[in-house]
Amino acid sequence: MTSMSNATYVSLPRANSHTSKIFLILGLACIVGFVINMATFAIPPNPMALEWRLVFLQQIGNRSILLFLGTAMLLYSLLDLPSLVKPLALACLIMGIVLPLSCVLLVRDHLVLQTQTMTSIDNQAQALQTQIQIAENDPSRPTEVTPELLQQAMAQVESQTDSLIQNARNNTTKSIVANAGNLIVIGLGLISLGRFGIKQTV
Repeated sequence: MTSMSNATYVSLPRANSHTSKIFLILGLACIVGFVINMATFAIPPNPMALEWRLVFLQQIGNRSILLFLGTAMLLYSLLDLPSLVKPLALACLIMGIVLPLSCVLLVRDHLVLQTQTMTSIDNQAQALQTQIQIAENDPSRPTEVTPELLQQAMAQVESQTDSLIQNARNNTTKSIVANAGNLIVIGLGLISLGRFGIKQTV
């Protein structure tokens, strides 16, 4: 009995050590992969460009789960090293605050892009309507281009314009909910990890 008990007691630390190393490798791989992905989308950097910011923030939101899982596994693997856990926990808290705050910029950029898209659609529709009105008042227009046909074209332009504007609004709403939701959820998760890590060092 004593020898069996001792054998069990000796094997547990080895299992825990192996588990920590595996989590360390997985955590580092996830974090490095996240950084490489973000660097790919961030180069060349152009933070003043609306499209660049939107794509970059969207990619962060889409891949933030990789950052969260990598940080969680890295934190677990370092629990026996309080000197390393505390800086990592503080980094988690900082990232957990920054991600939800970036939602403000994300929402603003989406709304600005939506306004630009709707303005472009409206301008194109007005140009087509102007051409139709000119054709209506043109006595030299071809006989096959009847007033009824022009009225149908005008109604079709108005219908398509309304449809395109509604689609632009729907797409903007879906993008905001999906991307901002990811950033907020992962941000809260990182804050929880940070608080947990700090408690382990107290």
